[in-house]
Amino acid sequence: MSKRIAVVGTGYVGLVSGACFAYLGHKVIGLDIDPEKIERLKKGEVPIYEPGLDKILRQAIDNKNIEFTTDYGYAVKNSDFIFIAVGTPSRDDGSADLSYVESAYRSIVEEMEEGDFKIIVNKSTVPVGTGRWAKEFISSLLREKGFKEPEKMFEVVSNPEFLREGKAVEDFMNPDRVVVGADNRDYAGMVASLYEKLQPAMIITDLPTAEMIKYASNSFLATKISFINEIANICERAGADVSVVARGMGLDHRISPHFLNAGCGFGGSCFPKDVKALVYTAKQYNVEPELLTATLDVNEKQKVKPVEKLEKYFDALNGKTVALWGLAFKPDTDDMREAPSISIVRKLLEKGATVKAYDPVAMENAKKVFKGEIEKYPEKLIFCDDKYDTLEGSDALILVTEWSEFKDVDFDRFRNKVIIDGRNLWEPSIVRQYAKAYEGIGKP
Repeated sequence: MSKRIAVVGTGYVGLVSGACFAYLGHKVIGLDIDPEKIERLKKGEVPIYEPGLDKILRQAIDNKNIEFTTDYGYAVKNSDFIFIAVGTPSRDDGSADLSYVESAYRSIVEEMEEGDFKIIVNKSTVPVGTGRWAKEFISSLLREKGFKEPEKMFEVVSNPEFLREGKAVEDFMNPDRVVVGADNRDYAGMVASLYEKLQPAMIITDLPTAEMIKYASNSFLATKISFINEIANICERAGADVSVVARGMGLDHRISPHFLNAGCGFGGSCFPKDVKALVYTAKQYNVEPELLTATLDVNEKQKVKPVEKLEKYFDALNGKTVALWGLAFKPDTDDMREAPSISIVRKLLEKGATVKAYDPVAMENAKKVFKGEIEKYPEKLIFCDDKYDTLEGSDALILVTEWSEFKDVDFDRFRNKVIIDGRNLWEPSIVRQYAKAYEGIGKP
C-alpha cells in the first residue's frame, strides 16, 4: 500500500532512498535547502554519479511518485513518514557533527500543527543514543510551541542505511537486511512495511541497538581492510603473495573473501567517519577502543604506501613527473571524500614532483578538493582528459582507483616507467615485461 514519505536531504542516501521508495510505489517528496539542486532534480537531472539512479528517478517522476521542494511546510504537511538523510560529518575530535540533523528537527517542528502525527526516521548515520536524545529534543521544541502532550505527536525511528556508493540502487533494491529500531515496536513495524515489496531479512530492535548495528558493521569492514593491508606489508618482507593469502583466507566461510583486497587504504564518506565516531563514543563510555584506533592508524599509513614504494627507484622525487590513475575513493562514484588520492597527491607535491592526474568521473570534484594545491602549485598539478595523456613525459605511474577502464590497457605505454599498482589490478609478470619496474601491494 502506497505511503506518503518526505526525505530531508538529497545527497547519496536521501536521493537514492527517495527515488527507490518512489519506484516501489510510495508517494515521495524530496526536500533540500539547495534551490539549484532542487531545480535540477525537478528536470530529472541527477547531481551525483550513481549508476542506475537516473533511470529509476526518471520513471518515478514520469509516474508522478516523486516531487522535489525546498519548502519544509509543504513536505511536512503532505507526509506521514519523514526520513532524515542529511550529513553527519566528523568534527576534529572524531565525534559526529549533528548540527544538520538538529536543524532538520527544528524545521520539521516549526511546521507541525495540532492533530499532526509524524514518524521521524533517522536514515543519517548518527551516534548511539541519538534517537532517544532526539525524542527529548523534539518534545521540548513542541512544548515551547505550546503543545501540551508533544510525545503523542511523533515517534522517532532508526533505519540505518547500508548503501555502497556505486552500488546504491542495487543495494536498496536487494538489501542484505533492513534494520529498524524504535521504542515502540508498532511504529517500527510501520517503517518496516515500507520495504514490504522487497521481502528483505528484517531486524526490528530498539533505538540504540539499531544505531550500533550501523557503526559496528562499517567498523568491522574497515578493520578487515586494515587487517589485510597489514598482512600485505608483512607479505612483502616475507616474500609471500597477499592475493593468494587473501584467497586462501576467504575460502573459509567464517571469514569470506569480501573486503580482503589489499591496497592503498579505504576512504569515502562512511568508513573513516564511522570508525572515528565509534572511537569517540567508546571513550565517552570509558572504553579504550584499541582495535578501532589501530584500524585508523594503519589506514592512514597505507594511503601513502605507493609514494614510499616509488621513492625506492629514484634518488629524489623532486623534478620527477608522476601519473596518477584514479582519484575517487572507489570505482563507480565521483566521491572524493577521504580518498587515498588526496594524501598521495599532497605527498608527491610536497616532495617536489609534478603530478598528472586522471579519473573517469571525479575530475570536477577533484579540482574542488585540490583548489589550494592548484593555486600553490599551478604548474605541478595537471589534470588530464585521458589516462594515456598522463603518461606523456611521466617517469612513473601510480594506480590509485581500480576503475574497470584501467584493467585492459596498452602495457606497451608503460615502457621506461616505474609502475606502482596500488590496487593489485594487474598481473605482475605481464607488466614487468614492459615497465622499468613494477610493484603491487603485498606482492613479492
